[in-house]
Amino acid sequence: MKLPQVWMKRLMHITPNVVIVFSAISLSMNMIRSVSSSQGLTFALIFVGFIFASILVRPLSLKYVLAAVAFLSFFNALPDLSFDKLVSVMYLSLILLAFLLPSSLPIFLAAGYFFYFTPSYSPEEPREMIRTIMIGIVVNTILYSLLAFYLRNLKQENAVNVELNAKLNQAFGRLEHIAYYDTLTTLPNRELLKGRMTAELSEGAPMAVLFLDLDHFKNVNDMLGHNAGDQMLQDVASLLSNTVGDSCFISRYAGDEFVLLMRYQQQVEIEALVDKLIHAFRTPFQIDQNQIYTTLSIGISLYPEDARDAETLIQYADKAMYSVKSSERNGFRFFYAIKSEDLLRQVKLGNDLRSAVSKREFAVHYQPLVEMSTGRIRGLEALLRWTHPELGPISPSVFIPLAEQTGVIVELGEWVLNEACRQVRNWQRAGNPDLTLAVNVSIRQFRSPKFVSKVFSILEETDFEPALLELEVTESMVQNMNESITILGELKRQGVKILIDDFGTGYSSLSVLRHLPVDFLKIDRSFTQELTTAISAASIVKLIIDIGHSMNLQVICEGIENQEEFKLLQHYGCEIGQGFYFHRPSPPEEIGLLLCRRTPAKV
Repeated sequence: MKLPQVWMKRLMHITPNVVIVFSAISLSMNMIRSVSSSQGLTFALIFVGFIFASILVRPLSLKYVLAAVAFLSFFNALPDLSFDKLVSVMYLSLILLAFLLPSSLPIFLAAGYFFYFTPSYSPEEPREMIRTIMIGIVVNTILYSLLAFYLRNLKQENAVNVELNAKLNQAFGRLEHIAYYDTLTTLPNRELLKGRMTAELSEGAPMAVLFLDLDHFKNVNDMLGHNAGDQMLQDVASLLSNTVGDSCFISRYAGDEFVLLMRYQQQVEIEALVDKLIHAFRTPFQIDQNQIYTTLSIGISLYPEDARDAETLIQYADKAMYSVKSSERNGFRFFYAIKSEDLLRQVKLGNDLRSAVSKREFAVHYQPLVEMSTGRIRGLEALLRWTHPELGPISPSVFIPLAEQTGVIVELGEWVLNEACRQVRNWQRAGNPDLTLAVNVSIRQFRSPKFVSKVFSILEETDFEPALLELEVTESMVQNMNESITILGELKRQGVKILIDDFGTGYSSLSVLRHLPVDFLKIDRSFTQELTTAISAASIVKLIIDIGHSMNLQVICEGIENQEEFKLLQHYGCEIGQGFYFHRPSPPEEIGLLLCRRTPAKV
């Protein structure tokens, strides 16, 4: 709020009180100076005492009683005043009554008394003068009443506004806490962590990022239930706080992952802290009368040696942690220790990726898309899998970025679309005529000159109905409005459905989205993971579903892993679900058996 507005509100708030005090002082002085007898002075003094008493007291009923006594004395003192003082005294009394008492009745009673008293006060005064005074009484009574009523209302509105502002500040405080603190453990969350890292990095001091993951935590949820898992996460948060004290900034990153920030001077300080943490976890947790043992896998990245920005430092610490987890667990590793090994692996994968298609190392797996209301499988998403002849299964999070970098993704994308259309068409012919197919489109594919014609060519070649194909594009791919509308428009005209994937994690604006020919929004799995543990994640999911419905779009939520998430999303009105709760991505043979019943076993 601007400063002049604040002072204006304060001025409006105190004006009635200022008017009351000044009019009471002025009226009292006029009365005391103008009376001509000791009896008149006595009544004037009584008036002064009782009128100031009525100003000072808070109870309204007592204020009225004291004001009544004061004005009875005032009326008794009036005959003792000279005519020239009478007019000013009467007008001052009208001002005082109008502002002192919230009811307008006293001022009108006083005005009525003045009407009765003034003509009989001095028969010698010209009748024209008396008439003028009486008109003045009427005008001033109405004017002062309206002015007092207006200012009194402003004061009340200001009081209400002050109360509302206080409540709003409290609400904003609670929202800020929800936005920046994990509701389960009360530790800072991912957003606050990134803000703190940015502030720390700006100071330039050496800093270590420790990425902690609980080993075998999933077993706790599976064996004892999610309530036990939540209790354990709270106990872990307390143990971390008690172990590191003020030496680190602690945050809950996601699930059973925690990130610690530590300033250091020598590397031995980091190793000493890590040893202390690992030792602390040797004591079992007491959960529901069960002793639960867990260990830590810890990855560490260093600023400025490994990276100079928050995102990369966290990513490198995460990679180092997974390196520990994939070997002995219950230990730690610095990112620099795995850098050279990772680099060699990346180079090998990049080289082998180019020949993997021709060597038939790739396979398409499928994951059901399920109607939340009925549990019926409405469609399948095609997911690419790579089994390297030497290194075994390679995660899509590893080879997809490599394929993007090398340009192989265009060839891969076309192969996946062709293979998936052919397979799903066979399932359609086998008794699933309305089965849909969802296929991810990479940004390189989307922007390749022959993308649209290639899609139509594959559909024609495999005899696949365009209306049953759903192409998944990400928010970042559709930022170029003109290009996106042209490409998506061509696809839509032939009946192909368009789906915005990972919605909520990108930076698209609703003003862009509403102009695009889109049919579905797909909520990113990162929100689903925290759906039942973080109020902010649940609020975002509900908001996305409401936005989708307001734009006449259907909403898909991926990453559903348990019944609690399923029920909550069903309650929010999400139409389509996908995740391990229904069925994990599986090869065609297993999906073929599943389609015989069209309903996942758990629903």
